[in-house]
Amino acid sequence: MDAYVFLISASYVSATRFRKLADALVQEAPCHAVALRLEGEGQNLWRVLDALAAEGASRIQLRPIGLPFSQSLERWLPRAAASWLHKRGEAAPELFFARPAEEDAGLVRNAARARVPASRIAPLPDGELGKGWDAPPEFRHHLLVCAGPRCHLKDAPHLADVLKAELRRAGVSADCLVTTTGCLFPCNAGPVIVHYPEGHWYRVTDVADVRAVVTKAIGAGAIPRHLLIHRTGDTHEPV
Repeated sequence: MDAYVFLISASYVSATRFRKLADALVQEAPCHAVALRLEGEGQNLWRVLDALAAEGASRIQLRPIGLPFSQSLERWLPRAAASWLHKRGEAAPELFFARPAEEDAGLVRNAARARVPASRIAPLPDGELGKGWDAPPEFRHHLLVCAGPRCHLKDAPHLADVLKAELRRAGVSADCLVTTTGCLFPCNAGPVIVHYPEGHWYRVTDVADVRAVVTKAIGAGAIPRHLLIHRTGDTHEPV
């Protein structure tokens, strides 16, 4: 069985809008297909490849979608897929990586000439200001969960959901602002949770690690040192 995996980088797109595009891509694909969001939420690439292999896919083509598509992701994604191949061993299906869609001149021409509705914009004073965007929120703890592509690959969206559930279970969710972010940069140490105002950076790889952050860092005001990878303000230069 042949299969496509559409790879979509869309940090600021709502789940509803992403699903609309994903459904259209899957419907138009010439073979069995899955659309994957690379940041923020949803299943990661390795899990999707596992599922397709279990369904009997023998040839899987990864197809990046975006105008333009990130050059960084274009370089990294084949390596991430190659890591999955290595773990699967000889039973793995064949994997291919397609060139980005913007290299199709016809697609770019159609995008440039697309006949889509347009609405006239009228003058509006302070139009850039939004309702309720005036004051910082009243939380004691800020928890930044990296959900960039490389942490997403390592199940960051699931761990973010676990973090919120554990905060509720501990009765401290009202004191904590949990925000999923784009790339926080120490990708090889991910998934990463950053705890402010303390400025502590933790590597969390499973549910037990998340619980340790909640019970120790939030509940007890202590540092789970086995998870600590950095403190904000620490120098990276040798002393």
